Amino acid sequence: MKKCLTVLILCFCFLFTGCGPSTSVNSSKASANFIGFVTQLEGNQVLINDVWFSFSDQTVLKTDKDKKLHKDDIEMGKKVNVTFDGELQESYPRRADADQLVFLTDQQSKTEGSVVRLVVKDPRFSQVVIQSIEKNPTGLYSLRFKDLSIDRDVHVIVNVENERVIVPIHTSTK
Repeated sequence: MKKCLTVLILCFCFLFTGCGPSTSVNSSKASANFIGFVTQLEGNQVLINDVWFSFSDQTVLKTDKDKKLHKDDIEMGKKVNVTFDGELQESYPRRADADQLVFLTDQQSKTEGSVVRLVVKDPRFSQVVIQSIEKNPTGLYSLRFKDLSIDRDVHVIVNVENERVIVPIHTSTK
């Protein structure tokens, strides 16, 4: 009986040892990256794809070539790599606090930024939340987004050279 009681007490000790609060020696914050396009700017918040990122004076704003930027340098359509604490609020669009905004300056990012800018400036759309962008074999860009003002998913084709946004007409073949 004594042996059984001792084993039982040891089991409870091991069980409760694992249930205590975590005291990690390395308690650094985990960070995450998010790449997307600027489609709205309101005060100290910027909508990048489907996330509103808040930023402050402590948030680092720069280009990928380490050129320091200011809030006034944020433009619609710019492609951005955002570093944040990894916590996204569950809303739509989601929300997070940005630690760093790095604006990408390579040619592909500039061209894709022009595509997004054409759609954002198009009067047919008002609250654009980017879902995907890809270049077709024909050289045209396919852009999928949600227009929050009408609560619909939209697919457009963009011709950057002619600065045209084409909304394909879907016909049923019944």
